[in-house]
Amino acid sequence: MADEHTPAEMVSESLYQRAISRRSVLAGAAAFGAALAVPALACGGNNDESVFSSTTQAPGSTASSGGSSNSAKVSRPGVPISASGQVVIDFTYGATGDASAKNPYIAVWVETATGEFIDTISLWYSSGENERYLSDMRSWISSSGGTDKSMSSATRNAGAYSVAWDGNDASGQKMPQGEYLFFIECARENGPYGVIAQPLTIAAAPVSASPSDKGEISKVLMTYTP
Repeated sequence: MADEHTPAEMVSESLYQRAISRRSVLAGAAAFGAALAVPALACGGNNDESVFSSTTQAPGSTASSGGSSNSAKVSRPGVPISASGQVVIDFTYGATGDASAKNPYIAVWVETATGEFIDTISLWYSSGENERYLSDMRSWISSSGGTDKSMSSATRNAGAYSVAWDGNDASGQKMPQGEYLFFIECARENGPYGVIAQPLTIAAAPVSASPSDKGEISKVLMTYTP
């Protein structure tokens, strides 16, 4: 989905590139207590209908992360997250603008506080010939390399949803307690673009956070239960 930039748009894109790099995200979260949100940008392109197909999946579905069989197991020092521990991420997607808008691509994933990619929690996109538009998921691709699709599924209609991280990395190995960054990225052609990044400390006690709305993603609640 190529697009042409005016000088102002080029400035916005430059700001985006700096903001969404993991180094900038981590620098902005140095205090580790405030939610981060990347400014919304319009996603370029001309044919919304041909790219984002709607589904009839009911709102409120839940997906738990699973390990990718292609990822090598590595040693994880520290106290492991409990076997029953999970982070549930609730959010609402609501289309803005044209009522005929099709569904966006959405990625939810987790990184360590130092910017190491851990796992794709959920990935919604249209496969087949429209898979090339995954390139619009710039933050997820930058973090994951674009290969961790073990939790992928079709796009969804507007509604309230929940996804969950079970505390494992992409290889299925339990992660240690500590500080993590949780991301939601949403891109829709001819629609707003937004990334939400929320730090969360995973330890022995429950914890929750409610980052600010961004783009077409709202009512986000991230809750860790040991």
